[in-house]
Parts: sequence; structure tokens; C-alpha cells
Amino acid sequence: MQWTKSVQLKLKTLIAAVALLALGTMVGPLANAGCGKYESTGQKMSSLRSFGSSPAEFRFIRTGYQQIADVEKSDSAPQNAAAITGLWTFKYIAEGNATIPDGTVIDGGNTAWYSDGNELTSSAMRAPDTGSICLGVWEQTGPSTYKLNHIGLSWDPINNVFVGPAFIKQNVTLETGGKKYSGTFNLTQFAADGKTVLVKIKGLIFADRVTVDTI
Repeated sequence: MQWTKSVQLKLKTLIAAVALLALGTMVGPLANAGCGKYESTGQKMSSLRSFGSSPAEFRFIRTGYQQIADVEKSDSAPQNAAAITGLWTFKYIAEGNATIPDGTVIDGGNTAWYSDGNELTSSAMRAPDTGSICLGVWEQTGPSTYKLNHIGLSWDPINNVFVGPAFIKQNVTLETGGKKYSGTFNLTQFAADGKTVLVKIKGLIFADRVTVDTI
């Protein structure tokens, strides 16, 4: 069958529109699988897009966060973020405990303070199967002071059982220039019931900022 040029042009336009629509339906699941909330129960995944009148039309949702003011910003801190944000190396040093000598290193590793008020720590002194990755939330309490509620989930790797949550409350002060901070910590290790106290440790925190030039 011979097609006229007019019919051929309409057919090509229709094929292009169908292909664009198919591409739009493929991008959604991929974006959700990579960045959105994954649900294995068959429920709808949280969407990163806000759809318009057409199924193939989408726009990104605007996001934002409350700016936290600092009297003195760190040169390494992101714009519109508190000066504490960034990556740090840290040490917990015992002080004032009845059964642990002062100066004993309790923990050390890397910790990241995020501009949205969340925090993540990777311990270099805890084996991964004991719970070496911990999460926390923080807020600014003064021009250069911050408090952090850090939660670790401790495991017994020998018996493969959950020991319980460990809460580490920190109060720290950022030094002038934003390259170091120090303060105090109080660690409370609970049993699996979340009520029975197994261990309490307190002491000092010392941290140094990690930059792209840190060796």
C-alpha cells in the first residue's frame, strides 16, 4: 500500500508521541528504586515527581530547609548550613567513671553532620557485626554550640542476638575557624527491652574536620 506524505508524517508523529509516553512511564520506577522509598509489599512507592495535566508531563517538587544562623561560619561548611555540617574524625575519651581509667579511648572513627539535622557515625573500634554504623539527630543550641542524640544498635555476634539500643548524648562547641570541635558525651547502653541499663560511660569528645585535602 502506498502512503501519502501527509499520512506518513502523521504516522511518524504518532510513533514519537507513544515512545515519549513509554519513556515517561519507565523513568518513574527507576527514580523511585534509586532514590525513593522502596516498598516490597506491593504498595505504591513514594514519588519524586509532581505530575501535571498530561501523564508525560512532570516537574520536580520544590524542597527546602530552614537556615540555621551562625555568628561565624566555617570556610568548609556548605552555604546556608550550620558550621558544624561536614565530615569529621572523632574520639571518645573516658573521664569521671568509677571503673574506667580517665584517658581510655572508648570509641573513634568518622562522623558526618548533615544540614537537615541528621548525623551518621562509622566506628573504627567496633566490629561491623556488633553494630558499627549509628545514626543521630542534632540541633544548634547557641552561636557555636550543638547537642546530638546519637543512637546505636548493639549486637552480640557470638550468639547472634540483639543486645539493645545505646544512646549517646553529646554537647559540643565548635572552635573558631570551624576546623575542630570538642565537648562531652554520656553513653547509656540498654538491654533489648529498652529499659534495663547495662552500662553507663561518660567522657570527652574531640573531633577534627575532614576536607578534600585531608591526608
